[in-house]
Amino acid sequence: MHFKQVGRRPDGRQKAFPTLLLFLLPFLSGGEGLPDPGRLRTPDPDVSLWVFFSEQAWENGGPRALLYTVEAKPRYSSRWLRAVSVQVPVDRVADLQELPGVTEVRKVAHLLPSTMPRRPPDLRADVRPTGGRGPGAVRGIGLPRPALQSVDSIYGDLGEALEALGIPQAHALGFDGTGVRVGILDGTYRSGHTTLRSRPPLAMRDFVDQDESVFPDPGDPPEAASHGTALWSLVAGDLHGVLRGSAPGVEIILARIRGFGDLVAADEDRWVAGLEWLESQGARIILSGVGFRTFQESGYSIEDLDGDGTPATRAADQAAQRGVLVVAPVGNNGPAFQTLEAPADGDSVLAAGAVDSRRVPTAFTASGPTADGREKPDLYAPGLSIPAASALGDQTLESVSGTEFSGALLAGAGALLVEAYPDEGPIEILELLRRSSTHEAGATVGVPNVASAIIFPEGVSALPLQEMTGGGELTNLSPQFRWSVSTLHPLGLPVTFHLELAEDSLFRTILVSDSVMGTFARRFETPLPPRTRLFWRIRARSVQGVERTTEDQGPFLVPSWVNLDVLNDPGGTELAEPRPRFRWSSPELLPPAGPLTFELQVVSDRETEIIQRHPDLEDMEFRIPTPLPFNVPLRWRVIAGSIGGVADTVTSAGPFVVTSGGNPPATLLYQNFPNPFPNSGVGSMETRIWFDLAETSRVELAVFDLRGRLVKQLVPRRGCPPAELSPGVYGREAGAGEDPCHLFLWDGRDDRDRAVPPGVYLLRLKAGGVVEVRRVVYWP
Repeated sequence: MHFKQVGRRPDGRQKAFPTLLLFLLPFLSGGEGLPDPGRLRTPDPDVSLWVFFSEQAWENGGPRALLYTVEAKPRYSSRWLRAVSVQVPVDRVADLQELPGVTEVRKVAHLLPSTMPRRPPDLRADVRPTGGRGPGAVRGIGLPRPALQSVDSIYGDLGEALEALGIPQAHALGFDGTGVRVGILDGTYRSGHTTLRSRPPLAMRDFVDQDESVFPDPGDPPEAASHGTALWSLVAGDLHGVLRGSAPGVEIILARIRGFGDLVAADEDRWVAGLEWLESQGARIILSGVGFRTFQESGYSIEDLDGDGTPATRAADQAAQRGVLVVAPVGNNGPAFQTLEAPADGDSVLAAGAVDSRRVPTAFTASGPTADGREKPDLYAPGLSIPAASALGDQTLESVSGTEFSGALLAGAGALLVEAYPDEGPIEILELLRRSSTHEAGATVGVPNVASAIIFPEGVSALPLQEMTGGGELTNLSPQFRWSVSTLHPLGLPVTFHLELAEDSLFRTILVSDSVMGTFARRFETPLPPRTRLFWRIRARSVQGVERTTEDQGPFLVPSWVNLDVLNDPGGTELAEPRPRFRWSSPELLPPAGPLTFELQVVSDRETEIIQRHPDLEDMEFRIPTPLPFNVPLRWRVIAGSIGGVADTVTSAGPFVVTSGGNPPATLLYQNFPNPFPNSGVGSMETRIWFDLAETSRVELAVFDLRGRLVKQLVPRRGCPPAELSPGVYGREAGAGEDPCHLFLWDGRDDRDRAVPPGVYLLRLKAGGVVEVRRVVYWP
């Protein structure tokens, strides 16, 4: 839409349209003239009100009846809301409510300078010339300096903030917002700033002075234009090496809806009028520099912020229905609960929050949820001490902070996505940004990555593991990992997929990794480490280096490669067969990692020397060919090996003894088990004690500390007569028919039933002139 020049004032600004003509034109149809201006004069005091009409009343000229019936001075009309804002004497408000077709009357929100700080009040502007980087230079936020040297040479100190959003990578892909129109709703703007000269506004309108120039008058204070100028530069600034905005190729449309000084800083009806006008100019993205919550003599309660209550939010939703994404600051009155502002409560509005260099929300960022329980902000962007163009001079930058400046960066990000996917609507653009957001360690917020949103618009999805039990344990030691990419921008091809496994969900240390190209499934060529709890993810990387990572998956459990199915009782086992059949089981392991091969070993429980060894077994059952020795405590183990040479060894939880039915050949005290104890892994809170007697003997079995002091008398127990025992094996069946004076286990308590301190103790057996001692570790 182009505007006809109607002459210029001596200061060069366009003359204003007559106020009534400009805003009554939408009301008047059918050749009717204007009402008598005399009828529109209103005595003080008066009030500004929204008057909403039913659809039928609006179509039948309800606003005209309003103007003629009540002494109301029109301000603005909204065809989207079917509403008129008027200035009316207080004593005529009741008359408005009685007009036919009027559905609602409410006050217009007036934001005064005192209720709308330009930046968080504890932050002062750091102003410097655009040339050089001296002591007064603005410092940005973001990633370590070495990774940003090339970015800084293009974007200046704003490069760090843009890098956090993946915007330089998006520009490198060829997207800068060309052909996309972005509207800004704020105050006045400085036109001659060096960072903005290459991209003059496509159109502009002043809703305060009612003309077509948004630039300051000669007598206006220059700082009054700094806020809008900063927003403009963060979106479309373009001066190589000094400051380049998030979307330097966009077509900018500027609307002034803020005053300064003693004037009203921003009225909600102006905001709605500006929004509708920007949409009529073809804007696909509209950035609001203001929000509405607390205003003159009134304010919105949290109940009003339900996504449908305030006029600004209703209008923003109407804009979304017309293909426009509204980006609004969530507010700078945080971080308390439910401190957000309208229209950020809208479900179709991108509510912007600010983060610091650690991607943690700033202290001033307002918070949700909305009245109907939706979380806000929607997205975050750098918004603390970022450089922007200043209205204090054509070559001046200043450090700015606030959620509206985060919104400016996000508005540019949205413009890049509109350029890449012009057929997507505002809700879809918002979702593309949301899906690309990352959550840093220790942070609970999402900062989008624009380049990732372009290359991987639907993201990368990890598919559930199939070879797993309901309890999350793998049934295959090398399961197939699968993922999908439903949409992929052709610019990103070819894409490499990195499969990564780690023992923690933050992936601080990658335990196993592999890379593939051209496929969406992978099995590792080696089995996964046994008895581990793992998380996995896919990190996709385009040919340009743009990455997208799935959410972490898991945890899942990798079991032991071998489960011993026989002779594996933690309490020990006796058997009469000297050539027992050993049997074990193993999870599946498919090629190329498997199958597993096995080695069976029988070892001495006392000396751990190998008694028998049987390698290269393929079956998981084996009967040993050579008889085992009698009355000797033994253990057995299986070593499972993969094709790649990786192995897992599993040893029986307790010893076993082949009994001959005769007397043991020697008096012997075995090592207690488990040791250390207690051992919850084998379900034992006590330690078992075995010994053999070769001949009838008086037996003493006791526990001492390292100083030789008696701790617990086991055989005979305290208060019992001396123990005279026959030849045989003892301790094999603890608790079943035992003599109460003979105790073949220890629970870590002394003779007075007191728990002993953790540490090392001595177990001593005296029998028939033989003294045997074993070290016991008690570690509860």
